[in-house]
Amino acid sequence: MTSTHRTVTRIVRILESAARSGDTAVSLAALSRELDAPKSSVYGFVRGLCAEGYLDEVPNGYVLGTGVAHVLGPAENSIVLLIEDVLSEISARTGETVTVAVRVADSIVYVHSLPADFEVCYVPQLKIRRPLLPTSSGKLFFALAPKPGDEKLLAGFEQSQRSQLNTELPSIRTTGTALNLGETVPDVAAIAVGVFVDSTLSAAITIAGPITRTEPHLQHYGEVARDLLDRAGFGPH
Repeated sequence: MTSTHRTVTRIVRILESAARSGDTAVSLAALSRELDAPKSSVYGFVRGLCAEGYLDEVPNGYVLGTGVAHVLGPAENSIVLLIEDVLSEISARTGETVTVAVRVADSIVYVHSLPADFEVCYVPQLKIRRPLLPTSSGKLFFALAPKPGDEKLLAGFEQSQRSQLNTELPSIRTTGTALNLGETVPDVAAIAVGVFVDSTLSAAITIAGPITRTEPHLQHYGEVARDLLDRAGFGPH
């Protein structure tokens, strides 16, 4: 017979409760009642799950965070399945690697990718956490969907990366796109475009490839992606 562990059981029940609530936030009081545990005890678990991106704190409580999809893969209502037709069209029109990135706590995670048409291309690793900077998708999240604590998080990056981001912020907010020109991988360039669900930045789509081939076309690729997303109802408004 499999034995139980109280801490694991409580974490699982918190996540299950948030999953049952769907888009409706579950309150700390409700979690306390369900677990039959003091709020102070439950809050410790909740804070830890929020820090790791498995819960998101919203005005009335907590909802499942993007970290769940990072571990379990796309669910039926995941962002990947919502935008799969748009992803295919972007891939067909650009020919380069198209990747879906989500923010999980203080990290970026690539959760899905469509390969390039070229033999020499960018092949991202999926479902691993990576620093938000200097990724193009991380820049996009910093610019268009800042979170409490981002200033402290930014302080942990190199001064050159912070300066680069501050220089690029006005352009990112104006165009809705963010660039990475060889900052992560010296010979790879990328552009990121936001995917908005109910006016909330939920993911970023990046188009990336060898810098000598893609850099002259990145702005055009961004415009193509932005137009397709807007037409499909995944624009900022």
